[in-house]
Amino acid sequence: MTSWLGKMWGGSHSSSLPYNIKSDSISASTKHGSHGWAIHEATDKKSDGGEVTAFQASKAELAKSPLRRNTSLANAKYSDTSQTQLIPALHHFHRIKRLIHPRILRAHATLDTDYPDETKPAPGLDALEKTSTAGTLIIVTEKATPLDDWLENLNPHTAQANAAAISWGIHNLVEALGFLHMQAKLAHGMICPDAVFVTPAGDFKLGGFDLTTPIGIEDGGGGPTPHFRKYEGVVCPADYRSPERVGQRYDVLQQSAPVHSIDCFSLAVLIEYIYTHPNSGTNGQVPAPLKKALMRMKNDNPKLRPRLAPLLKCPVFDNPYVKAEMFLDEVMSKPVEEKIMFLQSLPDVLNRGVLNESVAIHKILPLLVMGLRATAGNEAAMTQDVNRREMLAIVPLLFQIAESYLAKTPELFQRYISPQVPLLFAINDRGVRGAVLQKISLLESQLDTSTINSSVFEPMCSGFSDSSGPLRELTLKSTIVLVPKLNHSNLEKLVRYLVRLQSDPEASIRTNTVIFIGKIAPNLTDMSRQKLILPAFMRSMKDPFTPCRLSALRAVISCKEYFTQKDVAEKVLPCVVPHTLDAANDVRAEAFKVVDTLLVGLRAESQKMAKDTADRISAATCGMNTVGSSESGGDAIAPAPASGSYLSGLSSWMTTSSQPTESSNRSSGDGGGGAAAKKPVIPPSNGSAAPKPGPAAPKFSSLSLSDAQIGGASKYNSGGSGWSDDEDIMASPGKGGAGDGWDDDDFGASPAGDAKNNDDDDFFASFDSKQVNPGGKVGSLSTTSRLTTPRKATGMSLTSRAAPQMKSSTSGMKIKKQPKPAVKKLPASDLIDDGWDDF
Repeated sequence: MTSWLGKMWGGSHSSSLPYNIKSDSISASTKHGSHGWAIHEATDKKSDGGEVTAFQASKAELAKSPLRRNTSLANAKYSDTSQTQLIPALHHFHRIKRLIHPRILRAHATLDTDYPDETKPAPGLDALEKTSTAGTLIIVTEKATPLDDWLENLNPHTAQANAAAISWGIHNLVEALGFLHMQAKLAHGMICPDAVFVTPAGDFKLGGFDLTTPIGIEDGGGGPTPHFRKYEGVVCPADYRSPERVGQRYDVLQQSAPVHSIDCFSLAVLIEYIYTHPNSGTNGQVPAPLKKALMRMKNDNPKLRPRLAPLLKCPVFDNPYVKAEMFLDEVMSKPVEEKIMFLQSLPDVLNRGVLNESVAIHKILPLLVMGLRATAGNEAAMTQDVNRREMLAIVPLLFQIAESYLAKTPELFQRYISPQVPLLFAINDRGVRGAVLQKISLLESQLDTSTINSSVFEPMCSGFSDSSGPLRELTLKSTIVLVPKLNHSNLEKLVRYLVRLQSDPEASIRTNTVIFIGKIAPNLTDMSRQKLILPAFMRSMKDPFTPCRLSALRAVISCKEYFTQKDVAEKVLPCVVPHTLDAANDVRAEAFKVVDTLLVGLRAESQKMAKDTADRISAATCGMNTVGSSESGGDAIAPAPASGSYLSGLSSWMTTSSQPTESSNRSSGDGGGGAAAKKPVIPPSNGSAAPKPGPAAPKFSSLSLSDAQIGGASKYNSGGSGWSDDEDIMASPGKGGAGDGWDDDDFGASPAGDAKNNDDDDFFASFDSKQVNPGGKVGSLSTTSRLTTPRKATGMSLTSRAAPQMKSSTSGMKIKKQPKPAVKKLPASDLIDDGWDDF
């Protein structure tokens, strides 16, 4: 929960602070060492939401809180029960906003709600007692953490890194005190853990200016000040007070002590405190090179205490971590060539772990962003080679930090990297564009769909038409990861670029394009697939570049589910089959694989079509595949062919044979040649079973059109007892056949010289009289089934075919078979006298 500080703590003009501050404090004002200040997390409202720290203290509470007294009996007599936290807090409030240095905690804004503007000026340092105590003191600083909290959060398993970070922190404190002593001519007066804060980048910052004072006549200060003399005994911890301060010998400090004397003693004690912490990485021991220096710094004589600046020559501070940190602090003022060389060396420094994650995120990354913004938007600057080389050093390092440290923290990625994406694509340089495209997968994983479509894909498209072949190819390869997040319009735009790239002069680009099309096919719409993939594959299969043809054939297999079987048969296979004789062996082998794979689908489709056809016929005939005869005891009749001409039906029926049924055999065995025998069962004429030869010729059963009562009455089919134009019925002799056939005995021999029958003889001359074995070719008859007729010179045999089985087209109706009238056998003389009028 956030709110404006003014609304929380009063003051008519508190809303002038452009910061959102959380109401819950991370460190209470009553905590030991807080000196009455509560610490809150806050964000900058004007900028990109950068994090800051807010210190706030209620003056009413400060005025009620007595200062913590020292337990020493020697100092108890100097204690004043009227001393509270208010005056030291006001002293710090006025000092921190005036002291500006990289090693001093930077105050972004301060506010005393009792004095919100210049209309009512606040009392100065010499009149702090006159300050109103109704409002609240607010100090907004850079983000920082108290030293004790930072030490507790160190990783105990990274001892070497911790020791390096601590050496850099002490280096910062020495520089801050050097500024106070040499430039500001002030002594801090309260060097202790309570006055040190650590930024997220690991920099130590000096704060806690409750007792800051000038020291000595020689420095022109005339100090210590009365404020220092009054409050230093109860504000500064006893362990950090020098002997002269403990003995209240302020005249020594005023007359002959240098300004750094009291802080030099306190810093030595603080260094010992830091290194003895369990997480310091030095096993609780002060490094040996520092021990002698610390002894000099704690000399009882203030005049003999050394200045602090030479302390930085100690070998403890001569390590890669400190050197890298120092260059980072000065990089903006370094020559461009040195800056470029340092940036080029940083990736290796980070990989070796010389600089830790906090430094990379909070110190290096802001510097890179600053340099990018200063150069990327200036086209004139990019024309200079030195700026171009600087960008080429910044971009890879930027993505290395983002990939190594920010990918696991989306909030930081959105804060530092996302705003820079449009700038990166706006740089008109192929080297920079290539470096960005190589990390496109990182952007895809961290950016949302809207940002990818607007800020990434749109500027990327310029690479498809770039004059540089390698850049076109890199753009194509990089786009593959963005396809799942592209919207419909951008997908259509991409399809147009792919069609253009298939005609690219670079063979590798044409090959990668067909591979690209095969991979993105699942993401395309049906219409886009129809327009793109099949024409693209057909075009690539004609490419003279062998890998391109090979890739096209492999893409056909990967996308086969998007082709209809009709397209496979009519379009795909005609393009693939010629490659079975391709000049390249790999292409031939792949072509055969494609053909084999596609034929499987075609066979399945053909079988499905056959099944569908059978189902349609069955549905149209209501399932009437056979017609049963109750009169013949349910014996099956040979099924009629589904389609075909008279001759095709003749062939299928004449090859259909059957064995006499058991009842027929009994009838013939009983000698009932004149009794009507049951019709034999005719097996399906599918060629699966060869007819079993018997001692007698096979018997053919047939149905005529007249049996099914189809066709009108005529002079050839008027009474149903003669032959129709479509009937040639015959029965095997001696088998007791049914009354619908003609035995050889039914025909008598006509006189040889009867001219009346010459025309009839000519009719039968058209039939082949050649004898064949039973069960032979289609249309063959055995010698026992010949029909003898009058002949002129040679004997002719008349073959007969079975009448087709008729099915009713009316749903649910069967055609009742009409019994044939009994055939009246005529004597030979009657047959000769009547002639062949039926024909």
